[in-house]
Amino acid sequence: MEFPPALQKKYGRGGEWYYHPCTPECEAKNDTREWELMRRNARVGALKERSGLSKRMKGYTLTSFKPYVSPAAARAMEKVQEYLKDWEENRRTGHGLYFVGDVGTGKTHLAVAVMNELMTRKRVPSLFVTVPELLDNMRGTYNNPGRDIDEWMDSVKNADLLLLDDLGAERANDWVRERIFVIVNHRYREELPTIFTSNTGPKDLAAQLGERTASRIISMCDWISLEGEDYREAEVRRGL
Repeated sequence: MEFPPALQKKYGRGGEWYYHPCTPECEAKNDTREWELMRRNARVGALKERSGLSKRMKGYTLTSFKPYVSPAAARAMEKVQEYLKDWEENRRTGHGLYFVGDVGTGKTHLAVAVMNELMTRKRVPSLFVTVPELLDNMRGTYNNPGRDIDEWMDSVKNADLLLLDDLGAERANDWVRERIFVIVNHRYREELPTIFTSNTGPKDLAAQLGERTASRIISMCDWISLEGEDYREAEVRRGL
């Protein structure tokens, strides 16, 4: 097959492509690469199956998040990129993220995108749990003494990366505050990174969850504000 015109012009002469069969060594390298890719994809798939993410959330990525919908979203994306760049240090020190904003501002989308990125790129075992679901499961053990959730609770407390969604969505009472404190305190002591999403800002966190829990969360997380217009509505308007 002759060189395309662009290459003929570059080299000042015509020419032809020659096809050489792959050597056994080359084929072996290709097979190894394919096998490694299959293993990597299988491990990522297994991580996502155990992550607690819904089918929709498994599709949340940094690419699918639209930072142009608001200045707050753009700043949030910058902070997320910085966090991911420094992941190894954040993992070592147990440093996490706290996304705060009203309903619909994209905080869960971006938080889950971070989790998906770390599972895909770094193969970090991760767990997503909504706080209302967490508390419902705990209450269920009181109503059904035969139900054992110790193993599940252990996975929540010790996940390499934990995403607690909708912190503060439940009406706070002493029982709720104590249950949340047990998890947060364990992860704080063990330096395990945790990502939170919440409508509750730093000024109101202590009143909502208690001083002990608020103090630990504030010290173990970077705060990312997504206050502003509804992310979904902004996307719809942009598409019109």
